[in-house]
Amino acid sequence: MENEDLREQLAALHTVLGDGESVGPEARELLRAVMDDIQRVLDVEEDDEPREGLVDRLQEAIGDFEESHPTLAEAAGRVIDALARMGI
Repeated sequence: MENEDLREQLAALHTVLGDGESVGPEARELLRAVMDDIQRVLDVEEDDEPREGLVDRLQEAIGDFEESHPTLAEAAGRVIDALARMGI
């Protein structure tokens, strides 16, 4: 159930990223890297890959554009909440 919620939130974040919000290339790359890391965590066994730093990196990314891109920051915040519910 938690994995499903996280997958839904990642899909929503991906949609927001694709909706043309003008995000700088560095922030976009950081978000994509974090999303890729999260996807890998979902695809492997719990103990196979370290999970530390995912939330910190995502929070760093959204901190850069909370004011300029509130929709994107909100979507990323929902991903962070889903990760927290999973204990990550």
